[in-house]
Amino acid sequence: MPDDKVSCEECYGFFKTIDYYMPKARSVGMKNEVTEEEKYCNSFLNDSIFAHVPNPNIFCAQFKRMYELLHNSKKHVSHSASLDDIDRAFLNYWLNDKLRGVNIDPSICVNEFYKQIKAKNNEIFKDELLDKKLHNIEKHELENMRSLYDLYNIMNNVSEAITEEIGKEKGLSCLRYTKECYRKYKEAIINCRGYCPYFYSLIKEFKKNYKDELSPLAEVSFSCKAKELFELPNYGVVLKEHESVRIIRNGTLSVLLPLLGFFLMFKFSNKLKPFRQYIQEKLKSRKSMLFDEGERENELFSYTSDDDSSIFNDGEYNISYYNVRNY
Repeated sequence: MPDDKVSCEECYGFFKTIDYYMPKARSVGMKNEVTEEEKYCNSFLNDSIFAHVPNPNIFCAQFKRMYELLHNSKKHVSHSASLDDIDRAFLNYWLNDKLRGVNIDPSICVNEFYKQIKAKNNEIFKDELLDKKLHNIEKHELENMRSLYDLYNIMNNVSEAITEEIGKEKGLSCLRYTKECYRKYKEAIINCRGYCPYFYSLIKEFKKNYKDELSPLAEVSFSCKAKELFELPNYGVVLKEHESVRIIRNGTLSVLLPLLGFFLMFKFSNKLKPFRQYIQEKLKSRKSMLFDEGERENELFSYTSDDDSSIFNDGEYNISYYNVRNY
């Protein structure tokens, strides 16, 4: 869940009226200069709190602009009106998203930034409760919020793409955005960390808004004519599908790993084949030498035996001869 002192409803509250905040965020993002009345922002140029912000002075000016847009909107209702809790929740998300970088640096204190900028211009930053509402959002929660914000941003891109198609009477980027939305929608569900039940309820709400707002536009779109393009799967289906793929992948690995080991062993044995053949040839050569020596010994023994037999026979002949002669 978000910070212990902040409920999910409050932390994610601005998503209920996201169409009100996103245009302001895009407008502020286009501001790329520091005016004369914002020159105090230049004092942030070397501040470590902006370690993940390329142009700290411009970011400071952008925050001032965002604050004024939200604060001045309330003046249309009441001259003494200030920010409400939903405005503060959005500012808290916006600051966390911009200040803490892609990896969500825990060392960057969002509340500290507001205290510093308020001290430099307390005539503008008069909201008494904002500094109590600004806090570092937990990493997993901020990642979930970024995912949901991206989905609404893509949804807006789809709507704008269809509007451009109507004006130019040709297909542009609608289909590309719908594919991107489908992919990021599934990733947001699968990658949810922390307290997911509330996040999934907001995903379910996005799914409904996506279909209700964009399906009617299919009739006038050139590249997104099928209403099915705006129908996203239930988060439960996505989770089951992901789990099934994971089980199949693990089962496949359990089969492939032994086969891979056998293959590597076979491949490794082939590399040793020349060495094995060399050893075998040496053994055969040694065996052959021993065998030849044995044969030569047998031949020598056979030759010796033959000589002895010959001598023995000659001896008998001589004895007989001498006996006859002497006789």
